Amino acid sequence: MTKLLLLVCVSLLLAYLSQHRLLVMKIGARHELDAALAGLIVMLSLFCGLRTSYNDTWTYIQEFQNAGTTAEFWASGPHLLGNPGYCWFESAFHQWVSPNFHVFLMATSVFTVTCFVRFIRRYTADFTFSILMFFTIGLYTFNMAAIKQCIAMAILTLAIPRLLKRKYLSFYLLVFLAMLFHTYALLFVILPVFTRRPWKALTYLTILAVAVILFTFESTITNFLELAENIGKNISAKEVLETESINVLRLAVYAVPPLCSFAFRKRLAVSLHTEQSLMINMSVLSFLIMCLGLASAANLFGRTAIYFELGTIVILPWMLRQIFNKRSALALTLLASVCYMAFYMVDITGFQAEYHAISLGELFRAFF
Repeated sequence: MTKLLLLVCVSLLLAYLSQHRLLVMKIGARHELDAALAGLIVMLSLFCGLRTSYNDTWTYIQEFQNAGTTAEFWASGPHLLGNPGYCWFESAFHQWVSPNFHVFLMATSVFTVTCFVRFIRRYTADFTFSILMFFTIGLYTFNMAAIKQCIAMAILTLAIPRLLKRKYLSFYLLVFLAMLFHTYALLFVILPVFTRRPWKALTYLTILAVAVILFTFESTITNFLELAENIGKNISAKEVLETESINVLRLAVYAVPPLCSFAFRKRLAVSLHTEQSLMINMSVLSFLIMCLGLASAANLFGRTAIYFELGTIVILPWMLRQIFNKRSALALTLLASVCYMAFYMVDITGFQAEYHAISLGELFRAFF
């Protein structure tokens, strides 16, 4: 835990330096290098990529070590809903790049961390606070647990700018690519309708739909599982219907941005553009999907909600600045930071026992 907390502190310092452009260097006439941002990406990538165990990491390591050739992959007759993009990538990396799993973990970490951090830097109004949220609501540590999903999410960070520019063809192509790595990325096909202003008819209809599912949970989920099985996607009924419900404290943390956007919707409406509308709607979707976990399947719905978590991370700082004056917004940001850190300290209790990593020197030896 000490190493992780030290990482958080140094990351916040680098995020602050990047936010205020204190280490930006000119490279030629047209280009700049944000050394603080680059340092942040390198540090986060190393901490993530050097791991040898945490959550599902060992499962991914075993899968990678047992990966066949790309010819064997194609001969197996991959199913469209069986994460074929990831399976091919795993085989191709093992065959053509390196059979060493340390190299594989580092490569995937560099890609996902770079995409997440650059997305946050691009869309947030307060990079330092958003990086704090990146840690405290769990996306950074989740990146060490779910490689397939995080690669898909990283690809989706490239899709969102296309959506905001109304380049729908490239948006859907990237969503399809992400879906090949993790099937649930297909959820993003609905995102274009959520570029509309929040807290209108669409938002309330979505809330109503979630409420209906909660009140008819067992029958609705059973029908959904049958549909999934018919199209070739197998989801364990036991995993959905017989597992524990979501942690209420985590749900409360996820509720903050949606409730804030609802309570101050009239004040926010003055400054809302497509970008902010989308991010608010993503935070609402993340919270509502998490709410489904109140009935059961905390892991399933919790992981699904994470798909829209980046909207939560970037929109709360913007809302605080729009709702309150500069002094009040700063005070509330500090208060929120303390609350998020308090939640984080509870959330990472078992991290130190689970996380193990190699040294940087051992990684270099893996390359050479």
